[in-house]
Amino acid sequence: MPTKAKLLGYVFLGGVLGTMLRYLIFEALGPLSSQPTFELIALFVVNLSGTFFLGLTARYPYFQTEVCRNLWGVGFAGSFTTMSALTLWIDKHGSSIEVIAMLVAGFALYWAGFEAGRRAARKQL
Repeated sequence: MPTKAKLLGYVFLGGVLGTMLRYLIFEALGPLSSQPTFELIALFVVNLSGTFFLGLTARYPYFQTEVCRNLWGVGFAGSFTTMSALTLWIDKHGSSIEVIAMLVAGFALYWAGFEAGRRAARKQL
């Protein structure tokens, strides 16, 4: 069983990877930056793909070890997705149908990832 310090290192590494991927996605969407909804589009892409991945990590057999859970679930998914950016968006622009749609879609994609992981776990039994 890994020590707490080692697990913290995995969370840190996952956080670095998640933050880097988030940055790269925002850079890839850079041509849209002149659009008034650029930030919202980027939030959609990051948060919805991240919630699916987080749901997948909740049940997929590979992610069930303490190391993988800390690296991919807590570190990577935690830094990749962000409710703080969504909160800032709501504070700056107010709530809108797009924000509500993102939250609803986020729950749906988490469930889809969770189910995909659960089905994969059943196949391994």
